[in-house]
Amino acid sequence: MRTHRAVAVVLAALLALVVVSTSAGATTTGIRIEEPQLAGQRGSLRFRAGVTLIACAVTLAKTLINGLVAVRPELTKLGKVTAGRVGACTYMTQFLNLPQQLGGQPGPLEESWDISFLSSNLVEGQLHFEILDFQVQIMIPMTMGCLYRGNLLGTLGPEGRNLRYASSIPLSAGFGCPEAIAVEGSFVTEPPIRYTLLVT
Repeated sequence: MRTHRAVAVVLAALLALVVVSTSAGATTTGIRIEEPQLAGQRGSLRFRAGVTLIACAVTLAKTLINGLVAVRPELTKLGKVTAGRVGACTYMTQFLNLPQQLGGQPGPLEESWDISFLSSNLVEGQLHFEILDFQVQIMIPMTMGCLYRGNLLGTLGPEGRNLRYASSIPLSAGFGCPEAIAVEGSFVTEPPIRYTLLVT
């Protein structure tokens, strides 16, 4: 009896390993965004440059591409930040390449603040993406202002509600500024984004 139980446990473990390995080896061929077309996200962005910590309350509105989106080898556009607002920050902070409703200034690239698919965690069901050409100018003490520019990485949980950002954005312009700034953020999405990752 114990032998049968041991064999059953081993077989179950092997089956689980095969399922995980198969999922990890699969690739995402498409993303189906079922709803909504417009998603609101409320949370905060935190910037750390050296010993300086800047925190900003941020509300974003994102227009999503509903339906099936075929994944390309390069970044696949899923939507765009279209509106929102930035709350008070601990230091003077200016966001660039944001919609005018956010108080941002026009950026040099048309795709600025587009939301593009980067990769996925098929085991966890998470969606990884980038906000393109993210720019923030911060008045760090003992400087004349520091401009950081790069892509902001985000992860959306499988429930479509919890969104987290974590990136290191390099210095673009400024004298006496840290070479990079760490960006972290956590947002709640309402209504939740319902999506399906299609795999081969």
